[in-house]
Amino acid sequence: MKRLLPLVAAAALGAAASAAPLPPETPTAASAPAAHPATPLPPDTPLVTDGPVKVDIRDLDAYMLRMPEDVRGTVRMSYDRVAAMVDSVFVTRSAAFKAREAGLDKDPDVQRRLQQVQEGFLAELYLNELRKEADKADLTQRARELYEADPAKFTSPEQVKVQQILVSLWGRTRDMARERAGEVAREAAEPKADFLQLAAKYTDDPDKEQNGGDLGYYPPAHFPGPVAEAIAKLGTKGQIAGPIETPRGFYIVRFVDRKPGQLAKFEAVRKQIVADERARLEKERLTRFVNEVRGSKTVVLYQKNVDAYVIPVDMAKLQEEKTKILEEMQKKALEEKKEHASGKGQPAK
Repeated sequence: MKRLLPLVAAAALGAAASAAPLPPETPTAASAPAAHPATPLPPDTPLVTDGPVKVDIRDLDAYMLRMPEDVRGTVRMSYDRVAAMVDSVFVTRSAAFKAREAGLDKDPDVQRRLQQVQEGFLAELYLNELRKEADKADLTQRARELYEADPAKFTSPEQVKVQQILVSLWGRTRDMARERAGEVAREAAEPKADFLQLAAKYTDDPDKEQNGGDLGYYPPAHFPGPVAEAIAKLGTKGQIAGPIETPRGFYIVRFVDRKPGQLAKFEAVRKQIVADERARLEKERLTRFVNEVRGSKTVVLYQKNVDAYVIPVDMAKLQEEKTKILEEMQKKALEEKKEHASGKGQPAK
């Protein structure tokens, strides 16, 4: 659960509780946790009291409902976290007690808001029950069906290995860069040319110190569009393409190798497929429930009453007021600027 705070708890109360923790039961009580009892404590076992304000074991059990079930045991292993929960419930309940003493709970709007808070929590519990229906399903067979029905979804993209030289536009016009790239491409196409030596000599790639012009394996989508299109046409090791024009400049690439995409083994992706399908089922159930509620034949929407609650706004007048405020701000800023400028010429007193 995301929230389970007592009715009128506020963030400030939590901060106050954290800053000033409760005193121990006796002045000599140690801060370390006592040994865990062999049997669970009764729900009404007191943890802290102050007159009519009492926090007991059931309060902590209720507080824990805000957490996923699989982490509650871990939380209870931490004395500091348990003590913080006790402190939070106690401070919040004390403030709520004071609010009732002041009659704040008698206000009809407050009473309705309290009802809404309760309804919100109950609704969350119910929706979680709907989610659990999806959690109970064994989706292993369904996962295999999805895997076999769409193998492309579980196939990694092909990987290509190329070497490259970039002639950038830095300090050059596009025509100058094109001409230089053409010269480099012709030199790279020579039978005995060493492409990586040419890359070390000519490339403007900012990563040249790390890769020396040898990029390693990447999926085609890693490269700029025109470069990826050129690489797609290469298939022979040592084949040269370029100059290839891009917004960054001109590329010359040398093809080295291509690895086809690999279909992942089912066991490697089974958990992810199951998780995705479970999430889909959960969303489907929640959506169906909401649609059923909204689409019930017994629902009556009093549209006129809803419209009447909306405060009418004169958009033309609102825009006029905004314009007036903006003009006043600009006028004030201009006056301050003039005063500042005139003050610079004044001698210091």
